[in-house]
Amino acid sequence: MSTPAPASVRRHLLLPFLAYFLMLASTSFIAGGIVHLGLGEHVPYYLALAVLGVVCFTAGNYLQEFVLRRAARPANLGRFLLVSFVLSVGIGMVTGGVQHFLDNPAYSAALIPAGLVLALLAFLAREGVPLSTRLPRVVGGTVAAAALLFAGLTTAARALGQPTQTGHAHGSADHSAATPETVPAAPVRTTAQETATSAAATQPVATPVTVPTHDEAPGDTHTDGHTDSGHDGH
Repeated sequence: MSTPAPASVRRHLLLPFLAYFLMLASTSFIAGGIVHLGLGEHVPYYLALAVLGVVCFTAGNYLQEFVLRRAARPANLGRFLLVSFVLSVGIGMVTGGVQHFLDNPAYSAALIPAGLVLALLAFLAREGVPLSTRLPRVVGGTVAAAALLFAGLTTAARALGQPTQTGHAHGSADHSAATPETVPAAPVRTTAQETATSAAATQPVATPVTVPTHDEAPGDTHTDGHTDSGHDGH
């Protein structure tokens, strides 16, 4: 009885893990990049993050389909890259819009249905599904579902209103700090009040005069030349 050959670590572990990591991580990169670009936050960084996500998704998809599964390589590599790009962007739009809906409801309400349409059409092209006469119905149904989804999300966005802060900070700022609206205003002093205060400060303060007191015992001499002896001397 022959011993089965040991499984290849490279083919059965490393390459499958790398393919899944690239495809799953790329979705997060694309979602974060697209959403934050719409919020206007650090545009160069998030643009580079979205591009990195597209590259990772395309590489992972190619590794999964044409290296591990050994499918026939596409005759038109440009078409494969384009379909992978559209599919990754569509998935990123959906996941990013759902994740950050509360940060910018109006933007996410448009992002989610548009991404759904792009992702589905790109997936059909990627898999080469022969729909023939059913294609218009599939596309029409997808667009109709996206329109209903857009209407529902727009209604929810209006109910939520605009976000209370610009963008979405991920805890990078302390919003408990005092703002101009919360800091108590200093009392406003008019010119007349300042003049009156200055005049009061320069006014001399009267010092009370203490009159010395003395006890007049019997027999004391007054200024009129007679003494207090208790009787008038008669």
